[in-house]
Amino acid sequence: MIEDILKEKKNMTSGEERIADYFLDKKTLLRKQSSRSIASQLFINPSMITRFCQKLGFHGYTDFLEQYLKEIEYTESHFQDLDPNHPFDDQDKNTVIASKIGQLYHEIVDDTLKLIGHDDLQNAINCLNKSDIIYVYSAGVQGDVAQTFKDKMLKIGKNVVLETKMNELYYRVSYCSLNCSFVILSYSGEIESELRGVKKLKERHIPLLAITSYGDNTLSQYADYVLNVSTRERLKDNLGDFAMNISTMLILDILYVSIFNTDYLKHVERRRSSSQGFDLFRTSKNPNIK
Repeated sequence: MIEDILKEKKNMTSGEERIADYFLDKKTLLRKQSSRSIASQLFINPSMITRFCQKLGFHGYTDFLEQYLKEIEYTESHFQDLDPNHPFDDQDKNTVIASKIGQLYHEIVDDTLKLIGHDDLQNAINCLNKSDIIYVYSAGVQGDVAQTFKDKMLKIGKNVVLETKMNELYYRVSYCSLNCSFVILSYSGEIESELRGVKKLKERHIPLLAITSYGDNTLSQYADYVLNVSTRERLKDNLGDFAMNISTMLILDILYVSIFNTDYLKHVERRRSSSQGFDLFRTSKNPNIK
């Protein structure tokens, strides 16, 4: 994320470090400042501000400011009273833990929904809906969540292939038909084996949907479509990977329901007929679920 880059100050000159510190200190106050006014306060040439922003990968100060303010708005919303990395401690009673985890789930859902844009979601839905085969890759525990997505899609006639070995992605991409799409679940977006396959996807012009963290990672740069998960947990210092799991489940359910809704009556009939045939002998004494 931009804030992380500014804090790390990797390969920055002393002058660039002063600009980075200024941006970190002012945050949303930058909205009212031009590059010229910042330069006058730092006693530097305005062009140095532009070059600094370009060094970070932006076209200039205006482009940087737009993305930085958007990031600040995201990071300062939700999770005000709860640490997503350590949502409970050893002094909490069971009922307190239950309440905190419930609150955490609410925060993760709200956080995820805030990151989903209409056009991004619609483009992803269109891509998956017209694909003959959808290959879903996950190297982590999200594979279990993806399995549920696969099962739901199968019951409405959509062919989803779930893969959990990222090192096989490159070979799958090399020989698959062109009328398919790929979905990669990756929090960091920086796994070396997945990126080799992702570059091959680009080469063969096969669409890729990345479900990954908010910010600028390599997977997002190569993906045709990106949907972001709640990005509050650190990669290592957390107590359960709650955010990635809940976020991924929510996004996959949204995709499933949206695809279902593209031809609602047909999919209702497909799901009903397939379920009735397979679950013929399932029964329950509970009238609410019978």
